[in-house]
Amino acid sequence: MNLYEIGIDGVVVCNQCQERYCDCCPENAITIGSLGEVVISQTLCTLCGVCRKACPIGAIEIFNDFIYVCDLCGGRPKCIEACKEGAITYEVDEAHHPSLATLKKETKKMNPGQKQYFYLKKLGLEERKRWRRKHA
Repeated sequence: MNLYEIGIDGVVVCNQCQERYCDCCPENAITIGSLGEVVISQTLCTLCGVCRKACPIGAIEIFNDFIYVCDLCGGRPKCIEACKEGAITYEVDEAHHPSLATLKKETKKMNPGQKQYFYLKKLGLEERKRWRRKHA
């Protein structure tokens, strides 16, 4: 997603949050893996969108009759390997998963695209500043 007006270009991926808002699938197509990752069974999923609507940051996508969410690639995310700038990191911290409760309240009436925009705008600038300080 591009937020040209503030100079942010990024993607919204699953934060493996404490609350597990997406774990509300009426078809039981969502499970939580050993790393805390969200795992979606494409065979059980009916693309109803309940999980997508429940995610406070819009991290679940439906595209070409498939549902997508970051599953951490089994603990070795490919996006990190592909990023030559070192802007993407992943640290295994099984004891800590961020809370998205505040964002859930703030994005309650938004559609998934609006949630993504809000999340990137709210957190993107601060994350960019932190990354630049670390890599300056």
